[in-house]
Amino acid sequence: MNRLARMMKKIIVTTCLAIMAMTSWAITAQEAVDAFVANKGLSHAAMGVAVFDVDSNRLVAGHLADQAMVTASTMKTVTSVAALETLGGDFRFKTPVYMQGKVQGDTLVGNVLIVGDGDPTLGSRFFPKHPNIVAEVVAALKDAGIKTIMGKVLTDESLFPYPPYSIHWDVGDLAWDYGAAVPAICYSDNVLQVRFSVDKWGRYTPFRLVPHVPGVQVINRMSFRLNRENTDFALEYATPAVVLMGDVKPGSYNMRASNPSPSALLADSLTHALVRAGVAVEGRDEVLSYQASTRRQLLVTHESPELTDIVTSLLDRSDNMFTHALLRALAVRDRSWNGGEVDAHGVKVVRRVLARLGVDASALFMRDGSGLARAGKASPALLTHMLAQVATKEYNGKRLCELMPKAGNRVGKLLPKTSLRNDIVLKSGSMSDVQCFVGYYPAENPRYTFAILANNYNCSRAELCNYMDQLLISLFQDK
Repeated sequence: MNRLARMMKKIIVTTCLAIMAMTSWAITAQEAVDAFVANKGLSHAAMGVAVFDVDSNRLVAGHLADQAMVTASTMKTVTSVAALETLGGDFRFKTPVYMQGKVQGDTLVGNVLIVGDGDPTLGSRFFPKHPNIVAEVVAALKDAGIKTIMGKVLTDESLFPYPPYSIHWDVGDLAWDYGAAVPAICYSDNVLQVRFSVDKWGRYTPFRLVPHVPGVQVINRMSFRLNRENTDFALEYATPAVVLMGDVKPGSYNMRASNPSPSALLADSLTHALVRAGVAVEGRDEVLSYQASTRRQLLVTHESPELTDIVTSLLDRSDNMFTHALLRALAVRDRSWNGGEVDAHGVKVVRRVLARLGVDASALFMRDGSGLARAGKASPALLTHMLAQVATKEYNGKRLCELMPKAGNRVGKLLPKTSLRNDIVLKSGSMSDVQCFVGYYPAENPRYTFAILANNYNCSRAELCNYMDQLLISLFQDK
C-alpha cells in the first residue's frame, strides 16, 4: 500500500469514527431530551426543545422543535441579532441638541431644543461612566458664552408615532418599571419611584415622585386595609399620571413605576443644571413660539454607548425598554419605512435579516422587540438555527456569545455546581407559566446551540429550572 493510499485510509477511518461519535452523541442527546420532557411536572406542558450542531449545521436532538411557543425574554436574542446585523456593532444612537432662535451677545433669544433619536441609554444608571447628555449640553452652552436663555428647554419626539409603547403589551404591565414605554426621548431608564406612607388610621403622607417629574400627577385610588396589602399601578398618559390602586395597609412604601413623561424629566433636569451652572433660563412667552422651522444651530450631539455594549447590558439584565428601542431603531432607519406603525415595520426588518441568514422565519410570531408581549412566539428550531448562523460572526470585534451572560446561577440549583456554570452562555425568559432558555455551548467557542421553551407547566418554577439544569448537564457535561 503506497503512502497516498495509507493517508486516504487514515482520513476515511478518522471521518468514520467522527461520524460514529457524532451519531452516538446524537442518540444520547435525544435520550436526554426525551427524559426531560417525560418529567411528571411537564406532562401537560407545551414543551419545545432543540439542540443544534454549529459545525454540521443541523438539528441533532429535539422535541416539538418546529412548534412556535411563547418565548418571553429569549425573544431579545432575535432583536439583538437583527440589530447587530443591520446597524453594526459600533452603531451609536445620536441625539442632537440645538440652539433654536438667535444669539445676541451672551443671550440666546430662543430655546434649547433636544431632538429625540430613540436612544434608550440617555441618563441611564446602567452606564454611569458614559458621558451624560445634561452635562454635555451645559458645557456646550458655557463654551458658547451663553449666560441667559430667554426661552425654555424644549423636546422633539416626532421620530416615533404614538403610542410610545407596544400595542401588544398587556395594559397591566405598562405602569411597572419593566413595562416602561419607548418614546423618541427616553431618560433615566424611563423609571421613577413612588414614595409614601400610611399610618394606622389610614392617613397618607404626601406622595412623592423620585425624581420629580413636572406635570406628572399621582392619583390615589387605593383602599385602606389594616391587615391586607395588594397594591397595583396604572398609567394615564394623557394626564399624565401614575394611578395607585388595590389595597394598602399601614407602612412605608417605595414602588418603582414607569415614567409616563421622560422628556419632561430630561427638560427639567437640564433646566435645573443650567441654573446651577449660572445660565439663567427665563422661559419668556414671547420667544416660545420659535418652532422647528426657526433657524437653529447645532450645539452638541450626544452619542450613546456602542451597540455591542447596549446588547451586553440588555441581555444581562433582560431590559425590555432597551430591547424594544432597538426594534424601533431598525424600523425608522429602514429606507422603506413610511412613518406608519413603527413596531410592525421593525418586525419586517427582523424577518429580512433572518432570511439573509438563511433562517426560516415562518415559525416567528414577533409582536415586540423584548418578548414582553404574550402573543410573541417562536420555535426552538428557529432560535437555535439563528444562533448557529451568527456563532462565528464578529460585531465590532465581538461575537454574540461574548455578549451573552454566563449560565452561572441563572437556571436551577444543579448547574452552578458544575463547570457548565462558566461553559454555557444563555438568555433566560420568564413570565407567568412560561420559562425559557436559549444559548451556546461551549461559551468561548460554540459548537452547539440550544433552546428550551416551557409553556404551561404544572410543577413549580424552581422544579422546572432544576429539570432544565439536568438536561443541560446530560447534554454537555464532559462533552
